[in-house]
Amino acid sequence: MKFATFVKEDKEPRFGLLTGEGLVDLHEADASIPNNALDFIRMSDEMLPRAERVAKKALGFHDLADVKLLAPLPNPVSFRDFMGFSEHHESCRRNKNQTVDPVYYQIPVFYFSNANVMIGPDSTVRAPRNCNKLDFEFEVGFVIGKKGRDITKERALDHIFGYTIINDWSARDLQGEEMKVMLGPAKGKDFATSMGPFLVTKDEWDSHRAGEGLRYNRKTVLTLNGKKLRDNNLKTIHHDFASMIARASEDVDLFPGELLGSGTIGGGCILEYEPGSVPWLRKGDCVEMEVEGLGSLRGFVD
Repeated sequence: MKFATFVKEDKEPRFGLLTGEGLVDLHEADASIPNNALDFIRMSDEMLPRAERVAKKALGFHDLADVKLLAPLPNPVSFRDFMGFSEHHESCRRNKNQTVDPVYYQIPVFYFSNANVMIGPDSTVRAPRNCNKLDFEFEVGFVIGKKGRDITKERALDHIFGYTIINDWSARDLQGEEMKVMLGPAKGKDFATSMGPFLVTKDEWDSHRAGEGLRYNRKTVLTLNGKKLRDNNLKTIHHDFASMIARASEDVDLFPGELLGSGTIGGGCILEYEPGSVPWLRKGDCVEMEVEGLGSLRGFVD
């Protein structure tokens, strides 16, 4: 199932399920279904089958062309961002004439980012006032649907609600200054994260498992101003989704509605390319990220 948060003329956010006929406003169709993504996810064991039944009987649908999509989960409980794709890390290190610490290959590391700045597809982003090196990061996000602690890799899938696309906008100059003192990226990632267009339940990806753990054979395409910058595949991930959940839940509870990011897919940000070959983002630029089965997430620079 594909879920979305959207608004129409009344500007009140609605939570919907995408069907062949359009979006079903689930709370409008059945008042017992929460009118927001976070509460729905917290009650997902009960609500998923109810939403499926409601969609089959729905009388009213909203055309995607008539609504504005917001981030499918506008208010995640938290946001941990990993660095799962080794190509990304290796390329960034190489461009700085640095080597990769062997620890990277052993531990799926993450940082906490701002969970309160989620924006939806086709949104406009403005660089922080002191940023002259605005970048994007092409990632897949996955949302926790079941509470757990010390979750094993073998049980990790049980705790995932679904997947979405993330653009982790990055102010590289702010990030670089801060990380000189061994903290950050913090302010370099503090201003906006795009998410969407949909939150797709994990079952839709079951037939696309690839290799050990939670790896998926899903093609990706990155486009900048209408020109393809890079294509790739999620199966190239080094630290898979199960390893990330196991790491995140060590000695701590994970709760429904928490968002985890995969880290940047190889070739998924300007920082990875030869310095100067891809200019930092400027006003009017359009970044589009497509993942097979998740749709396309587009964002604009103001």
